[in-house]
Amino acid sequence: MHRMGRILRPNHRRGPQPLKLAAICTVWGAFCGQIALTGIRASGSLGLGLMDRYLCDVLVTMDGPAGAVPAPITGGAVDVGDDGRIAWCGPAADAPDPAPDTAVHRTGILMPSLINAHCHTPMVLLRGAGEGLPVDRWLHEVMWPRESKLTGGDVRAGMRLGAAELLANGITTSVEMYFSGQAMAEGATDAGLRCLVTPGVIEDPDFTLTGPWPEQLDEMVALRNRWATSDLIEVGMAAHAAYSVSAPCLTAIAERVAGTGMPVHIHLAEQQWEDAAVRERTGGLAAPEYLESLGLLDGDVIAAHGVWLTPDDIDVLARNDTAVVHCPCSNAKHASGVAPVTEMQAAGLRLAIGTDGPASHHRLDLFEEMRTAIRTARIRSGDAQTFGPAEALRMTTAGAAEVIGQGDELGRLAPGCWADMMALSASEPALHPVLEAEDDPLSRIVWSGSPDAVSAVWVAGRKVVDHGRVLTLDVDEAVAEAETRARRLAGARP
Repeated sequence: MHRMGRILRPNHRRGPQPLKLAAICTVWGAFCGQIALTGIRASGSLGLGLMDRYLCDVLVTMDGPAGAVPAPITGGAVDVGDDGRIAWCGPAADAPDPAPDTAVHRTGILMPSLINAHCHTPMVLLRGAGEGLPVDRWLHEVMWPRESKLTGGDVRAGMRLGAAELLANGITTSVEMYFSGQAMAEGATDAGLRCLVTPGVIEDPDFTLTGPWPEQLDEMVALRNRWATSDLIEVGMAAHAAYSVSAPCLTAIAERVAGTGMPVHIHLAEQQWEDAAVRERTGGLAAPEYLESLGLLDGDVIAAHGVWLTPDDIDVLARNDTAVVHCPCSNAKHASGVAPVTEMQAAGLRLAIGTDGPASHHRLDLFEEMRTAIRTARIRSGDAQTFGPAEALRMTTAGAAEVIGQGDELGRLAPGCWADMMALSASEPALHPVLEAEDDPLSRIVWSGSPDAVSAVWVAGRKVVDHGRVLTLDVDEAVAEAETRARRLAGARP
């Protein structure tokens, strides 16, 4: 997965027609079936090599200019070459004549698969641990003691099982902050999941898993070199938080990533007490100012949570083009608070949505996260029109791709992008009935969609999920291994 710039290419769509979902819902059933794919098909352009054409009732491209969300297309088509990239996308009536060897597939709603912009997926092994504790006690009393017993095998097993869950839920790219980066990358590729791997540094006496931070940074650089040719894995650096990592380490990270394009992943302003803790150790600087003073915000920084950001903090992040990932379900579960999403939007910050880890919020479900993001934003503002479904959907697709520096490659269905797609089933009861002629399909996807509606998922044109079944892993085996390892970490008998 090669890191790309933040500027999107011009929109390649051919005039999408306004969608009247009620008018077409009666024909969804005709398009429910799908022809299974095997392997990765590819060719760079029409008429050369093998090609797959996907005809759909509803095509959601998310390929709008400058943050806009385009209207879905009634009766769409997507052509995918066997290089795994999209060769053509638009209204089926405008599609070029297919090559003789083109395989044709039919589906209901076809859209970009989702991007989870902040996660700790191997924590599936710790799912449910420390229930009901606030974050500081949850970390010190439960998470870090157990994580100090982790092996590389544990991390790989947790990543494999979590990757299966992500894929089944329509998520094909995940931004991971955890330990044992090599094991994370191996677990992700075992499942066929795209992953931005950012091994994390923590300097805390309650956390004893990792060695000295200079050695950890060396390993992050080596890991990036090791996976440099992979289309699925990108490697960045991570610091747990401004309060849990020393100034020398944060400065060293800033120096290591300078000019390399390596992203930096960090927790920021997740808990109310963090501000006082950071100010005490910095002589009065708030965390964003502190990170700016160390040069860390000069790079491509992905800051998770941002719950307790002040207007001044948001200004600091905006002038440094720092991206923020909203994790509404985890924040709600731990009573952390509600992030100022609309204020960050108004300041022009790049925003995405993440699930956080499955130990802090049990599910890896971005449909639930999108709905929770909308609800909490509206509760915070008192305005039922604040922050709508289209904005939330963008924060899990095209907007998330921009946050991770992959705006030209992921999050959209457009020529040249990877064919990372998902299909939603027309037979899902929650998507019916459609009574209003002006019904908004984006609203329907966000408010009524769920992993149950995901009928198929592709990564680079390769089908990885078919009607809820993950095709790339023996899921029963992954579950059994995770159960055994989770019991050991919890101190339970085998």
